[in-house]
Amino acid sequence: MARSAIIKDLANSTVDTMTALKRAKVLFAELGNDDLLEWVSYEIAGYPADANLPDYRKVRGRLVGSYIKGSMASHMKWTNVSLPLGTMPDNIQEALLSAYFREGVGALRQLAESGKVDGQLGKAIDADFYPVIATYNNDPYMCITSAKVLIGPQLIQDVFSTVESRLLDALIVLEKEFGNLDELDIDISVKTSAELNAIIDKLIVIVYNDNSVSVGDGNRIKNSTIASLLKQGNRH
Repeated sequence: MARSAIIKDLANSTVDTMTALKRAKVLFAELGNDDLLEWVSYEIAGYPADANLPDYRKVRGRLVGSYIKGSMASHMKWTNVSLPLGTMPDNIQEALLSAYFREGVGALRQLAESGKVDGQLGKAIDADFYPVIATYNNDPYMCITSAKVLIGPQLIQDVFSTVESRLLDALIVLEKEFGNLDELDIDISVKTSAELNAIIDKLIVIVYNDNSVSVGDGNRIKNSTIASLLKQGNRH
């Protein structure tokens, strides 16, 4: 059987991520599984504030800023340098340095492109937090004048790489089970209910990176390990 063009297009990077996701959405709709449709829909349109965010859309940046040390009459000044975190606890560091991308892939692509032009993307730090940073450095003479968390454009590109890789794996499974996908139409009537559930479970494992779902057991992501972990995490 000749490889489906939609798979070759994605593998050869001759189609953009948005188009590939829309094609997958049409195919996933034939399976009638809410979890698969939710994933692809959120990747297209963005993740709502109350939706669980996949780990690959959570990144850790680098704290930079400017500060002075000494008195107003005599001091040294550092500009746009990495700011030390001192004895700041890990959980506070995580909250400070983490960035969460809820945008759909179209808006995310624009962010990545703007980062290429400007060099870096940034998350501003509230000035009220400057003294906290200085306190964890145990330095009463450290006066921070600006601070932000820099996010390298490559971190956004990693999001696209992950989405495309999972999408490609899912399409390969569908092609293996239903044949050529170029008409964006699959005939689920050729599979028994048990076979169809097994295929859906396999796809859920792929798109959610959830190995706790046993293929063919009829489980769904809402009952799986990764869903529980996501629900326990922060909602940003």
